[in-house]
Amino acid sequence: MRQLFILLFFVSSLACFGQNKEVLKELSSVTFYGIDFTRAKVYGAKEGAMQFKYTFDDINKLFITEPKKYDIGKRLGVDVEVTSLEAVNDANKNIHPDDIMTTSSEYTLNEKQIEDVIKALPILSQEEKTGLVMVAMLLNKPEARATYQIVFFNTKTREILYSAPTNGKAQGFGLRNYWAGSVHSAIKKLN
Repeated sequence: MRQLFILLFFVSSLACFGQNKEVLKELSSVTFYGIDFTRAKVYGAKEGAMQFKYTFDDINKLFITEPKKYDIGKRLGVDVEVTSLEAVNDANKNIHPDDIMTTSSEYTLNEKQIEDVIKALPILSQEEKTGLVMVAMLLNKPEARATYQIVFFNTKTREILYSAPTNGKAQGFGLRNYWAGSVHSAIKKLN
């Protein structure tokens, strides 16, 4: 039953992504903020919550140190004018370790929770631009898979312009590389 639920979630997410992709064609450029892990949960991992908290920043750094491999703009067909990790790094610093782990493999975020994540991003610019952020949801160790929400939003009003779920297979050696593998896999699905 659980596998059927997951399959239906991913099939519907692919359908949603395809239907609204027209919105992306109107964008001239975006500012990419990285991955917001503030609401992410980790299921079934042996590593501790503090290890994950530090790993989240290390994963975001890959957008700067390995831009060709983690080129989300190219996969989405939009021009990433700037990659600015300060907002998500500041937000991720406030993650309380007690909030990272979960005992539910069904954890996800609803639309309201995604909106709250976007509203809470500490973006200082008052200019009306288009922002892009990946919101991490569940890092599921037993299934070697992580789920994310891709969100385009107005940086001034925080209105969500477009949002779609994606997921990726985790792989690699070491905690950072393993979960960065899920990011890379999730980005590769965005074409």
